[in-house]
Amino acid sequence: MTDGPNWASPDQQPGPQPAAAAPPPPGWQTPPSPPKPGVIPLRPLGLGEILDGAVSTMRRHPKLTLGISAIVVTVSQLLILAGTYWLLDDIAAAATIDENTPTDEVFALLGKSLTVIGITLVVTLLFRVFLAGFLTIVVGKAVLGQPISFAEEWEQVRPRLLPLLGLTLVIPAIVFGAAVLVALLVVMIPPVGILLFIAAIPVAIWLFVLFSLATPALMLEHATVGRAFGRSRLLVRGSWWRIFGITVLASLLATVVALIINIPFNLIAGNNITLAAVTLTTVGAIISSTVTEPFAAGVNVLLYTDQRIRREGMDIELARAAAG
Repeated sequence: MTDGPNWASPDQQPGPQPAAAAPPPPGWQTPPSPPKPGVIPLRPLGLGEILDGAVSTMRRHPKLTLGISAIVVTVSQLLILAGTYWLLDDIAAAATIDENTPTDEVFALLGKSLTVIGITLVVTLLFRVFLAGFLTIVVGKAVLGQPISFAEEWEQVRPRLLPLLGLTLVIPAIVFGAAVLVALLVVMIPPVGILLFIAAIPVAIWLFVLFSLATPALMLEHATVGRAFGRSRLLVRGSWWRIFGITVLASLLATVVALIINIPFNLIAGNNITLAAVTLTTVGAIISSTVTEPFAAGVNVLLYTDQRIRREGMDIELARAAAG
């Protein structure tokens, strides 16, 4: 396999950095087009090029994007279904709670509903850890137009799984701690708790975008968890609104696609909470996630690549690696 680029950040790279390209000779010559060995041209990217690059990655590497996503999502959804099957009757009963339902029964049903939510979140988180890391490497190769097999992919992903899990758990841990604090304040000092909850929303959005490029930094730069967060902060700084807008747009597109895919399954299942209905909606969720997860991961990695090109001249290193 062709050697990949040196994704290390500038302060990690030993020795002299690549020299900047010489200025074009004077005259009216048309400047040469930037190289495009893979799914994107190696220059600062526009919105359309980022979205198109994410879709092109799925088309060029269907087995490593759609195929692996289908396997991972299917296994996770089946585990969720198996873990919550014994609670289906209780979930159906929880939907019929009214003012006449005894308090102890309400708390029991809500507790079981929270158990279902907890199982779903844990299984989804663990499988998304693997999928995020796997797809990051695929997109990195697609940028260069280089082929990669599953064995080569796994060889690069496997040593990064534990750090990736650590990085993925940091944000939920912070969110959980903040949620507990806000809940306690709402109970003890309602006005303060409500104000804190309202103020926490924009702060949470700001932090989410600020650290949104940590996963590509962790996987491609082989950074530690702390350094990956730091690299994301440096790359996002000064471009927060641009990255926020592109991320929101990509999320909306993925949501629309998921809704379109899920509509027929949900219509057939109706409002029933039976094994057949839940199985049907699970099939819809598997199909929609198989399509949207690689797209979202592709946009994230291409945003990271774009920021490195804009700030660190990474296009020179990428072009050199693509040329072999």
